Amino acid sequence: MEKVVMAMSGGIDSSVAAYLLKKKGMAVLGVFFLLFDEPVNLELAKKTADFLDIDFHIEDLREQFSSQVINPFFEGYKFGITPNPCVICNQKIKFPTLNRIAKTVNANYFATGHYARVITVDKTPYLLKGIDNKKDQSYFLYGIERSFLHHVIFPLGEHTKQKVREMAEKIGIPSKIAEESTEVCFLKDKRYYDMIKLGKEGPIVEMSTGKIIGQHRGIHLFTIGQRKRLGISSPYPLYVVKIEPSENTIYVDSKEKAFMREFVVSELNWLFDIDGKEFSCSVKIRYAMSPEKATVKLIDENKVKVCFEKPQFAPTPGQSAVFYKEDVVLGGGVIKETMQDF
Repeated sequence: MEKVVMAMSGGIDSSVAAYLLKKKGMAVLGVFFLLFDEPVNLELAKKTADFLDIDFHIEDLREQFSSQVINPFFEGYKFGITPNPCVICNQKIKFPTLNRIAKTVNANYFATGHYARVITVDKTPYLLKGIDNKKDQSYFLYGIERSFLHHVIFPLGEHTKQKVREMAEKIGIPSKIAEESTEVCFLKDKRYYDMIKLGKEGPIVEMSTGKIIGQHRGIHLFTIGQRKRLGISSPYPLYVVKIEPSENTIYVDSKEKAFMREFVVSELNWLFDIDGKEFSCSVKIRYAMSPEKATVKLIDENKVKVCFEKPQFAPTPGQSAVFYKEDVVLGGGVIKETMQDF
């Protein structure tokens, strides 16, 4: 019997994924990651493991999660960037831990409840989008170690979210009552900017005129593309179009000025062999968007320049840019700087 280590959050997705693995005849070890104090759904995860009659283990990762995910998240905002904690967590915490536990218990596989797929062609595994376009989570997975694709299973990749809900209801698993997790789990419905001490005040400048039109209470309160909470009055909508930490300045202007065509991406991770120094693909610069056509040019081994065919709204330093060839994830990296036409 094949053994698999399953990340179980207590939510519907991971619970149904565990059920599907057991249904396939695999021996499942459910692992709950203790990432911060007062975790959500721990008891539901235990009940679900009991319900499915699978072994259950709690892995305490609070120290690593704090130092590698939570602290960089808040520090990033202080320096004018907008980090993506889910990408970092998968890359540095969840997948390496699952791989380590799998080796410890002599399991050939580990699994998560992500909506994504792995397909192997000629002994080479590739990461693909999940079939549910609205729920596909491949964007958050581009940063994992490529070798992990030989061992990871995504049981939900061939299912829609609606189908998973129906299965949970039919099976009667305890986790069917769990609430959907928030995007930033450790905030617990709090606003990130309420959890950072006030920064240094500075000017808000209208980019097109160069005029100072207000004062901000810290650049950590802003992100590119932001319209609300600017603290200024204007007869027309204004958006954050640039954050300049060296000047402690927030630049605002019309929405069209937040559209950009080119930006630089570094901290690259490739899940596909790339030939040449330039290639065409589709690129996502945030989770909730469709991939858009672009050209990617290699600057060096850890930096590329992305040029969209059509300008896209608010490419944001700190966020991830993920490269696709149809459904296949080629790789991705972190947006470092944008090229603006002003």
